[in-house]
Amino acid sequence: MIWLLTEGASAQHDSFEVLNPKVGQGEVLVIKIAPQWMPPATSNPSISVFGNRYIPNKYGEVFVGIPLDAKLGIDIVTLVEYGRGVRLSWDYEEVEVVPNDFPVRIRGPFTPTPKWRRERQSISQAFNLGDYSERYFDGEFIKPLDEIIVDEERMIGEESSPFGQGHNGIDLTTMDPKTGKHKRPVKAINSGKVALIARNYSTEGNMVIIDHGSGIFSVYMHLSKFLVSKVGQTVKGGDVIAMSGDTGSAKRGGAHLHFSIKVRSKDGKSDVYIDPLGFIAMMNQLVK
Repeated sequence: MIWLLTEGASAQHDSFEVLNPKVGQGEVLVIKIAPQWMPPATSNPSISVFGNRYIPNKYGEVFVGIPLDAKLGIDIVTLVEYGRGVRLSWDYEEVEVVPNDFPVRIRGPFTPTPKWRRERQSISQAFNLGDYSERYFDGEFIKPLDEIIVDEERMIGEESSPFGQGHNGIDLTTMDPKTGKHKRPVKAINSGKVALIARNYSTEGNMVIIDHGSGIFSVYMHLSKFLVSKVGQTVKGGDVIAMSGDTGSAKRGGAHLHFSIKVRSKDGKSDVYIDPLGFIAMMNQLVK
């Protein structure tokens, strides 16, 4: 995997480099620590930005999810020791958070049930047990559904409900209104390991979570059939992991694929769902 600077990215410093120094709300910030500043030469290096410290993967890469409500403006990126916060180098870079206009979804009242609370614990555990040191993804990210033209106005796989406040992913169309067919092959967007196979969850229905390493997870909901069999199973980008369906809340709202991307720090202090299509586009610009 080769990391490339895109147009507008700042020059590389001795100790680290910010690959996209202007980043929008709901996007991902990518930082690369130089090899000579990684262990064993340096003990516990981390990136300090936005009031948090981020431990890199074993290749020196740091991925930071930018919340939808992130404070706008400029912040300073530095290289520090993770535990004490002591500066490891005098290099610094500025990163600017710029606004993005995402819609707001107003949800009705919801009363959590004991079953729902147990499901949250299982989901949280899957994220906690992710491999934050490894990088499983390789090459370009793809969309989870093949696009199929239905008619001049409609297409299977297109976005039917966008990412935004109150909706931590996107809904992708699976239903062909002419035939009623909606069970479509759902593909892993890149290589990774199965982090969770959730059966008949209250909201999500049948769900698969893939750990791509480095704190990056993809989430696929409302499935009708699993085509992965166990947690820890390795998948490659483009592998069919499930069939779309209408389980969970999709029983009320209609068949579709809910697709999310979470970017999370190892300590869980940064835990952010970001715009999934924006993530795919950004990563494919930065990673070749």
